[in-house]
Amino acid sequence: MRLEERRKEKEEAAKFGEVPESDDEESEEEPEIQLKDVVLSDEEEEDDDDDLEGEEDETEEEAVDRIRGEISDRYDNDMQIVSQLQNSLEDLSIPRIVVDASRKPKVVFYSLCQQLRSITVFRESLFSQCLAVRAKQANEMLAKGYKQSSRFGRWDPVMLEEGCTIQPYQAPGRLTYPVVYRAHTYFMSTLENRQKFMDNPLRYLKLSSPPPVVPVKLAIVGPPKSGKSMLARRLERDHGIVCLSSGEAVRQFMAQFPSSSLTKEMETHLRAGVTLPDALVVEAIEKIMLSQRCQTRGYVLDGFPNTIEQVKLMTELSIIPVQIIELTLSAKEVHWRGTADRHSPDRALPLHDSAPILDVRLSSYKRNIDVVRSHYQKEHRNWNILEGSRSKWWLNDQCAKILHEQLKTAQDYLVKRSVGDAASIFGLCVTPKECQHRLGEFSHYCPVSLATKHELVDCSYETTMKFTAEYRARYYKLAGQKELEMFLSDAHLYVSPTAPHMLPESLPKYVSKAEVKQMFPKELAFKGYCPVTYIHGNKRYEALSPGSRDHVVLYDDELFSMLDDAAMETFLRQPWKYNRTPLPAKLPPARVAQDVTSLPMLGYMEQTVAKAIIAAMTSCSDYKPKYPYVNAHKSALLYVGYHLKAHNPKATEYSREKYRKKLEKFKEHCDLISYLGANMNRRYKTEPERPIDFNFKMDEFLALKSYPLPIH
Repeated sequence: MRLEERRKEKEEAAKFGEVPESDDEESEEEPEIQLKDVVLSDEEEEDDDDDLEGEEDETEEEAVDRIRGEISDRYDNDMQIVSQLQNSLEDLSIPRIVVDASRKPKVVFYSLCQQLRSITVFRESLFSQCLAVRAKQANEMLAKGYKQSSRFGRWDPVMLEEGCTIQPYQAPGRLTYPVVYRAHTYFMSTLENRQKFMDNPLRYLKLSSPPPVVPVKLAIVGPPKSGKSMLARRLERDHGIVCLSSGEAVRQFMAQFPSSSLTKEMETHLRAGVTLPDALVVEAIEKIMLSQRCQTRGYVLDGFPNTIEQVKLMTELSIIPVQIIELTLSAKEVHWRGTADRHSPDRALPLHDSAPILDVRLSSYKRNIDVVRSHYQKEHRNWNILEGSRSKWWLNDQCAKILHEQLKTAQDYLVKRSVGDAASIFGLCVTPKECQHRLGEFSHYCPVSLATKHELVDCSYETTMKFTAEYRARYYKLAGQKELEMFLSDAHLYVSPTAPHMLPESLPKYVSKAEVKQMFPKELAFKGYCPVTYIHGNKRYEALSPGSRDHVVLYDDELFSMLDDAAMETFLRQPWKYNRTPLPAKLPPARVAQDVTSLPMLGYMEQTVAKAIIAAMTSCSDYKPKYPYVNAHKSALLYVGYHLKAHNPKATEYSREKYRKKLEKFKEHCDLISYLGANMNRRYKTEPERPIDFNFKMDEFLALKSYPLPIH
């Protein structure tokens, strides 16, 4: 095609006599190159035409089949490569993860993340391998020495990380889930915990050693039908605690020790048909508590103690529940539950829970429980009150919370004591008498305040022992939470021999008026002036203020009178700062008592009736009285007079009450003006349109015209 065009162009140029000047070699070679190009281009055009003809001939079904075949061939090729790769990975013991990619992308991503947790989340235990075994196999390996018990013992490491304070109960019939890791055996309480441990054992091995096992000492009291037994049985089932009621303890003791003298004595009373004495019941409870399970797991007393006599007998035998839970329930709810129990289809035998019996038991409980509650609140501060009308799940959660806090406190105390650190004794049922007997060298003063501020802070008012700590078998009272934390962190810095300040021999003491009179003829030091205000006032003449007889302090065998409570508190903290202050040469004139009757009228009124008159005038200005047919001036005078009579402290109660009623009547008459003004306008109102009491108040208002002033 190009050659023909070239020829045509040359022919046209020759006609016009135009011959292109070109090199002969180029003109000879150019046709050959152009001929090759023409041949190649013709062949390409023919191939393209053939392809177009083929494409035009292929149908849609043939195209679909062709594409499916290509995809199938590619899939088979990829699966062959994946199979070869899997075989290579299996030879290297590398596990594979299978994910169903036909689902939604976010589901596929979630499944992939869940299966990769062992690599991403539990990366530190990637090469750790645990073996789950049965409890029997674990015990045999421990007995024969193939494996060793871990430092967690029978504690569940997963539960320890979650803050558990009660060791899991493991007994015949209860499932445990041991795990062998390296040379040690670990015991889990649930399947979920075992799986968590096996996923990442190194995470739990980093935990500190388990706390010491503290037995539970709990008592649940309450009126009949309040749910005491249900709650106690649930604790026994969940934690292996021994549930003891008075009757259950007696039956167990008589069954275990049938030939003992105590059993024979109880049988004598039972055969006679009389109630067992409290002394025998408490003694039986004490013997049952000596069992191994009570000593290791603990106990819960069901409905005991109920009287102060039982409390005293238990205290003599050192049976003191660390926590006591009282379930409150109304009398109506008690009878409703009693009726429901009597008609329950699950009831097999009749019980003593008729309505009259419930009334007797409820009245006996209410008569004795107040004394028991007061005793434990005062001595041990371990009384907890829960609403028995709430659900059993709520009660169980609250009881578990109380147990957790108490056991946590006891475990922290034992751990700190074992390493020689100071520990708080709050919540350990320490009596005030025991605390006073074991006070350290600082008595009831705060050692931290004395060391840091050089102040004597008296902590004897704090009876809850919330800020009391034990160190080296001695008790120390602290001023607050901040001081307690400082003492617990570095107790050796605040006690002898490293304490910067020790308690002085002479201590300040507050003295009452009666005690001051008994010390007569001892006179007040500093001429009766307040040394605190004088020192804080830069020892100026104006800062000399006479002290009060209600704020007297005895220090270093001298009596100091203070201005107020704040000054007395300041003196009690640092008495050595104020007791040696010299008096100035010039003193204010002495105060001489003067009879008020010798004062002029204004002075007399100011000293006697000023407060009453101010109160009456203030009330009058707030109320703004206006009596019908009397001007405002006389109305105000009448109001003030009635107010003074009604609030006269020297008058009798009968007289004050009479004038209070007159004052109220006076105010009612004054309110008539505003009432009638609000309900009367220019338009006349018929009888049905008027307020129901309008006519009565109108007649009362018009009647006052004949008597413009109140009758006295």
